[in-house]
Amino acid sequence: MSAPPEPTELLVCHRCLVRLEASAGGVDLPRRLREALAARGLTEHTLVVASGCLGECPRGRVSVLVLPGSGAGAHLRLIDPAKDGEDLAEHVASPRAARP
Repeated sequence: MSAPPEPTELLVCHRCLVRLEASAGGVDLPRRLREALAARGLTEHTLVVASGCLGECPRGRVSVLVLPGSGAGAHLRLIDPAKDGEDLAEHVASPRAARP
């Protein structure tokens, strides 16, 4: 039996969300991210929170600070809003050894 996933907070940069083209649906991305996490059974262990600017402003992408519950291994991910959070949900679901 595998260990339960580590509790994780995902801080989604609000500034990145509002800077996206309207067609990218940035302000709706946190809801789509929660849906992607739910599809993998991760909502019980993952909290999605809008944050202030994270200091990394990628054009056409969204900065997300991944904070594992242990506090060790916090890192920034740049996600593609067109993937509806699937790329980040896949990253969160991956074994810790595969994370940067």
